Amino acid sequence: MDAAELEWIAWTTPITTAFGEAVAASDFSGRTVACRQHITADTICIVAPLVEAGARVRLAPCNPDSTDDRSVAHLASIGVEVRARAGMSAGELDESLTWLVSEPADALCDMGGDLIAAAAAAGHRPAGALEATTTGLHRLEGLQIPFPVLDWNGIALKELIHNRHHVGVETWPAFTAITGLALYGREVVVVGFGPVGQGVAARARDLGAVVTVVDLDPVRLVQAQHAGCRVADIADALRSANVVVTATGFDGVLGEEQLLQVADGAILLNVGHSDREIGVDWLNRHPSTPVRRHLERFELDGRRVYLLNRGSLVNLAAGLGISAPQLFDPFAAIMLLGLDAILTGQTADLPNGVQLYPGALEARVARALASQPA
Repeated sequence: MDAAELEWIAWTTPITTAFGEAVAASDFSGRTVACRQHITADTICIVAPLVEAGARVRLAPCNPDSTDDRSVAHLASIGVEVRARAGMSAGELDESLTWLVSEPADALCDMGGDLIAAAAAAGHRPAGALEATTTGLHRLEGLQIPFPVLDWNGIALKELIHNRHHVGVETWPAFTAITGLALYGREVVVVGFGPVGQGVAARARDLGAVVTVVDLDPVRLVQAQHAGCRVADIADALRSANVVVTATGFDGVLGEEQLLQVADGAILLNVGHSDREIGVDWLNRHPSTPVRRHLERFELDGRRVYLLNRGSLVNLAAGLGISAPQLFDPFAAIMLLGLDAILTGQTADLPNGVQLYPGALEARVARALASQPA
């Protein structure tokens, strides 16, 4: 990346850039930060200040289908130890995690819980860690984590802003960029009506889709009806769906049983963190054909089913040019301030295990966000 592009990234992420200037003035010499996260342009704004402050940063992807190779190359050029590339295999992804936990670190930054769980199993005792996803929190349930983990998935700013609005804003442009299709008149089924599913459903309705919601929580079904969506059980919904979106944070939501019920020509996509919400391993046992970038057709006993981005988050599909770093700016700042708090001892008195991200830090980011010009 040249200077002009880096300047543009900084200009589109003003909150993280401003906090980053203060972090860069710190002295983190001799400290190590290990990160397992989506590696995109905004990652530069999080990691570069830590490197400038003297920290050793080791980085691996939580999902290879969101990895931006140009960002990886730039991070490596400034001294980040990074093992990532777009389209890594499952084996390569596992190897990168093994490499990441082969040495202890002072602070961990995780998306998905795997780094935290592996570090705890290896006997590492960092000063603290960050976790960003519902999937990760599910994976950490019941584990004995011998260090504090700051849950920033549960803070109001992420739930009310990013989860509820931003994922939906990016999902459907990605869908159209991959498929070449609009949503007008299409029957869209949203599986999971938490904040992410709510935003995805609302944007789909705005774009002309007929939206049906599937959720195990009857309260959420009532909420969906009040938002103008139809509700159904999953078997009925799948029989007529043109597009099916999973947004639950759990593996196996669309397993073999459900995939045998989807309509011919159905398009499947996922916006939850896990790349196994859809039964990709089962689909891979069937004949398949690459159709376009990030689009694959599977033949299921005479029916055709299309899968987007290998079942990984479609809103972060690499190389589409539709992502908006500005939308993630406050959350990159949340990550940077959280790591700074861990490295400077601000979380030293917290008990071990999962704790809610400090409200004072969230408030700093929210004030900065509220003061941004429209």
